[in-house]
Amino acid sequence: MKFIYRKRNLENYTVRNIPKTVLVTDSDGNTVIDVNNPNYYYGKIPDYKIDENGNIILDVNGDKIKNTININICLTHEYDDMGMFTDNTYIPKKEKLIGEPEGFNGFTYGRLAGAPVEFYYTNPTIVDGETDDSYLKQVKSYRKDSLGNDIYSPGLNTSFDDNVFNGVISEDNEKIIYKIGANKNNIENTGVEFTTFKNEFFKTKDIYGRDISYLKTNFVSKNGGMNQYNTTLSASTKKEDYLGVVFKPEVNSVVFINRGVADIFERHAILSEIKSTNDIDTNRGGFIKI
Repeated sequence: MKFIYRKRNLENYTVRNIPKTVLVTDSDGNTVIDVNNPNYYYGKIPDYKIDENGNIILDVNGDKIKNTININICLTHEYDDMGMFTDNTYIPKKEKLIGEPEGFNGFTYGRLAGAPVEFYYTNPTIVDGETDDSYLKQVKSYRKDSLGNDIYSPGLNTSFDDNVFNGVISEDNEKIIYKIGANKNNIENTGVEFTTFKNEFFKTKDIYGRDISYLKTNFVSKNGGMNQYNTTLSASTKKEDYLGVVFKPEVNSVVFINRGVADIFERHAILSEIKSTNDIDTNRGGFIKI
């Protein structure tokens, strides 16, 4: 079983600015905030999207736009008991197969018997572009220098996974080059390489129109294509006397949204999802232990 956790900081959606339209003058001539003004949303997450002045934004049809917090949930499907397999040596046939269409070319349309794995390698597909510097914080050291600046140590792996490398490759006065998601045993040819420039800034606005800035960052990934790092030749064969002895595939997709880390109703809410003993096994990995 695999649990996928997604966190969203509600502060990023909370209004922290006070527009001039909610400021009034009291009887003493002081400028105060009219908290009853409909454009006053400070400390709240509006039900509908608003602009920097607190006015509700309308779509092309003149309707209000619902202010939602979207979270991508990746569902994993597990197929169980699909048949009985064996590890017998796979011996491909070299002669023309019965029912094979005329003009069939194994080089183009399928696996060629006896061809080595190198035959299927393709040229790498390079994907590059520009992004923000949000990944830079994942590769910095927990220590700081005497001036309080972040330390980036080349070769320091900041990943919690023993097989993955997240860390700085090199650093100079102009830029920092680092890798995210690289194979620990093959850092050079795997992962996504980022280059963040220390003295070049970009300015933009967030969803509420507030000014934000980040360091210019380029990325490049050379992981596309089939190569020695992601391609192998293997085959699974079935025992002929068991061909037809299969079970209906079972698909398990369990989604539970935990809306807080200190929710006193959390376990009760999870128990409400239990409908059978199979559900107990499904939720056993950390939530329910009986």
